[in-house]
Amino acid sequence: MSSPRYDWWPYVKGMIRRYPELCARQEELHRTKMSPNLTGMPGAHGQASDPVADAALRELPEINRRELEAVRQAIEETQGMPNGEERLEMVRLVFWKKTHTLEGAAMELHWSTRKLVEWHGEFIRCVAKYFGLL
Repeated sequence: MSSPRYDWWPYVKGMIRRYPELCARQEELHRTKMSPNLTGMPGAHGQASDPVADAALRELPEINRRELEAVRQAIEETQGMPNGEERLEMVRLVFWKKTHTLEGAAMELHWSTRKLVEWHGEFIRCVAKYFGLL
């Protein structure tokens, strides 16, 4: 018998897939701009006078920050589990690199497909728990 699917299941899978992009966007927002003001006029082009403070004030939208934090917390929890690194490698192959199906990842990691299906579901439910859907 197959496991029940929830309305939030595809949303959480999308959240996991977007994680690398959200990490890159957050890092870009916090990176300080080091280009000088070449106009010679103070405060030209609406630039903040303090690039470090400007970088600290830029943030991802609230929903993206919540998604990012939920996946980060799930990653931390998964690292502490038995076979945590192998579980995260499955997440990398299936969700982030998108180079393997669950069956292909099972062959790559030398685990049964059934075990990877179990890990896959556990990771999705873990992200959903930290996002507040469970």
